[in-house]
Amino acid sequence: MENLNGFLSYFFSPLSLVSLSGMTRVLGELLTSANLYFWFLVLVLVRFVLPDILIWLTWMFYPRVLITPQNPVLRDNPLVSVVIAGRNVGDSIGKMIHSTLRCGYQNLEVIFVDDYSTDDSVARARTWEKTGRVRVFEAENHNGKPSSLNIGLFLARGDFIFVPDADCELQHGCIQHLLVPFADAEVGAVCANLRVRNAARNWVTRFQECEYALNVSISRLWRASFNLLSILPGAGSMFRAAAMRQLGGYDSGLGDDTDLTIRLRKQGWKLRFSLDAIVWTDVPDNYGWLLRQRSRWTRNMVKIRLHKQGDLYHFWHFGSINAIVYIDILLFRVILPFLALWSVVHFILTDPFSTPALLTVVYWLTTFFLFIKMLIAHDIASTPRLAMLWLVPLYPFYRLPIHMVELLSMLREFLRIRLWHPYVPERIWARIPHW
Repeated sequence: MENLNGFLSYFFSPLSLVSLSGMTRVLGELLTSANLYFWFLVLVLVRFVLPDILIWLTWMFYPRVLITPQNPVLRDNPLVSVVIAGRNVGDSIGKMIHSTLRCGYQNLEVIFVDDYSTDDSVARARTWEKTGRVRVFEAENHNGKPSSLNIGLFLARGDFIFVPDADCELQHGCIQHLLVPFADAEVGAVCANLRVRNAARNWVTRFQECEYALNVSISRLWRASFNLLSILPGAGSMFRAAAMRQLGGYDSGLGDDTDLTIRLRKQGWKLRFSLDAIVWTDVPDNYGWLLRQRSRWTRNMVKIRLHKQGDLYHFWHFGSINAIVYIDILLFRVILPFLALWSVVHFILTDPFSTPALLTVVYWLTTFFLFIKMLIAHDIASTPRLAMLWLVPLYPFYRLPIHMVELLSMLREFLRIRLWHPYVPERIWARIPHW
């Protein structure tokens, strides 16, 4: 620990030949040592910082690697079916349909499947039927979003199927940009670039603008370059209709976007990301709602990735790329958070006097690299806004309660405490298997 503390203190000391010499000497000792905490920090930096730097260098010097040229798919002007499923979305469904019809792509149809709403969702959606490009299906029972989407898939006539959330809006050109990667016949799905529409509402939404820039815009850009996408977001993804029919649609029980992504991967389809296909979405505007959302996401991650689809690591069945995706999720979404928590507790109990200094240095190290990552995100994706960079020193404190809730949610799921998925009607939940 003495060498690690020395290295971190040199890192933040004033730049001089003496400090550089001292840091180099201590770094050399650490590189030849078995200091687990040092290698733990190296692993974190390699996983969460290096890809962003490499994708930025590629963007600067070899942008053609990341830009897909125009292709025959667009020239053929294929029919695109936009399938929207929602329940009690009367406040947003009209804006969603309007933005879709005005997104700049003419050969499309909109199918809205209402999941037994108790508000005026159906009435508002039906006002658009007069355009001749919108169809509305009203379910007689509350069946859940996956079942509603399956109805829309059955009604869809397009060669490509775009599935957004009912409370989103499409930016002009979104459909065209999503179609571009489908020039490769092996591409089964392309996900859009999600941007925060209500970012200016309060401090919670402003932090999420920064978070989406890092974890959506940039993370999915470099992941897609290596066919390592781990999720096709339900808020905006386009599918090749043949791929969806091959799968038989969504699982009506635990059939969320994660489950569909893994099933597509298992079938051998390539998954891509379009940086320029922008879908605007609203995010939780209070911290309690945000924590509940992340708890649900985390429990679904355990349900789907580690239980229902836990065999993805069999590289001899599904290939090495899928095994890497599985190991990455297991290592950095499950093991790493528990290891980090254990490390903090260990230092507090065994070396309480040096713990504050060490945590302070780690905090500033984290802040430094966050600042670099957000500048990269702005340079490539024009998000977050530069005016939001003042939030960088506060960002670790915004993320800390989320990490704690995610840890607790994983524990509850592993211990099988209150397994019911709130987005699945209880009568359907009672009929599906649980792992």
